[in-house]
Amino acid sequence: MRVLIAGTGSGCGKTTASLVVMAALREAGLSVAPYKAGPDYIDPGFHRAVCGVPSHNLDAFLMREDAMRYLLQSGADIAVIEGVMGFYDGLDARTLEGSTWALAGATRTPVILVADASGGAASVAAQVHGFATLVRDSHIAGVLVNRVSGERHYALVREAVAHYTGLPCVGYLKKDVRLDLKSRHLGLVPAQEVPDVAARVAEAARDAADTLDIPALLAIAQTAPALCVEGRDDPRSPQCLMRPERPPYAGFRLGVAMDEAFSFYYQANLDLLRAQGMELVPFSPLRDGALPEGLDALYIGGGFPEVFARQLEENRPMRAGIRLSLERGMRCYAECGGLMYLSQEIDGREMVGFLPARCRMTERLQRFGYVRVEDRTGLVFPAHEFHHAVAQPVGEAAYAYRVTKASDPARTWRCGFERGGTLAAFAHLHFLSHPELIGRLFA
Repeated sequence: MRVLIAGTGSGCGKTTASLVVMAALREAGLSVAPYKAGPDYIDPGFHRAVCGVPSHNLDAFLMREDAMRYLLQSGADIAVIEGVMGFYDGLDARTLEGSTWALAGATRTPVILVADASGGAASVAAQVHGFATLVRDSHIAGVLVNRVSGERHYALVREAVAHYTGLPCVGYLKKDVRLDLKSRHLGLVPAQEVPDVAARVAEAARDAADTLDIPALLAIAQTAPALCVEGRDDPRSPQCLMRPERPPYAGFRLGVAMDEAFSFYYQANLDLLRAQGMELVPFSPLRDGALPEGLDALYIGGGFPEVFARQLEENRPMRAGIRLSLERGMRCYAECGGLMYLSQEIDGREMVGFLPARCRMTERLQRFGYVRVEDRTGLVFPAHEFHHAVAQPVGEAAYAYRVTKASDPARTWRCGFERGGTLAAFAHLHFLSHPELIGRLFA
């Protein structure tokens, strides 16, 4: 079984609805495999806190369809996919490429549309009707009504939706069902900084026990057809990559920065590195005094180094140890926040000082969206950027990337600071559909 929970737009409550539905399904005794549409790192952290298992991203731009189908083979009772932005929003308003709608089609997943009913009844049905009829096959199979004042209000909305669209409603959430999750410049504050998030969601799910129609939602989820995963003889297929006969990196120890400052990693990337034989050794640039012993390379992902810049600056032994290791030639791949940490400084706070760049934060987003990257070695691959930082070169800087904005190919820029065995860039990469990146970055 699987179902995709989509929204009419950002702010309609789909994250709250998704978390509450996941918790309610677990309360009903089902195992839940959570997923997030698109490149978001923060929502999967909340999924994991609620479901007790890692959440995978499903992204039709970054990933091949066979990779997404493979990841959906979870073995759980039900897979719940949280959408991104508005249901039809993506790279192109005409083709709908990169949208949640496109993901629903690629994975053949029925959709529950979250509709905000604040101040409306029949008007909610008009909105649902528009979403259901915009394209020939919307994949919408039901509606979850959000921000409802009470049973009578829901009955009016349900009757109107059924009359004008023929779609069933699978329950509602009251106006006061809010998780009060705080935000910062890149979205929600990550789940690891909200220690009581699971308890909050569980309480909201209990409050919604009488307003969600779980049997109706499960009936829709049961209509999802089985997905065929092919390519077992293709060495680039997800099956072969995740279950190689001879892992090529057996014995390779990869240090991975893991703490509140660095937590942006695609779960599939970590799983693939392990499957390829690497031992992932976590360390904290915030709290540890030194790198773990015997590392072959480093992986420093994105996150919020700017929020924890003072603590990172104060951990001088770690900064000095990383710089010395990189100067001695240790391989390192640093992504977005990792790039910032390896730079000279962030807004005047001293960082590792290995890269010839100074970083500063800005009020507005500098880059946001999908890109295509051409590497100096000839590799071409998709990526995603989302950051408020700029990296200003100090002296001579060597760049490995030529980056093109996917929605506007006329816009190009250079990125990918390269020094010694280190490559650091703002672009976020997904390895499962492009496994050649592993050798390029770490070996």
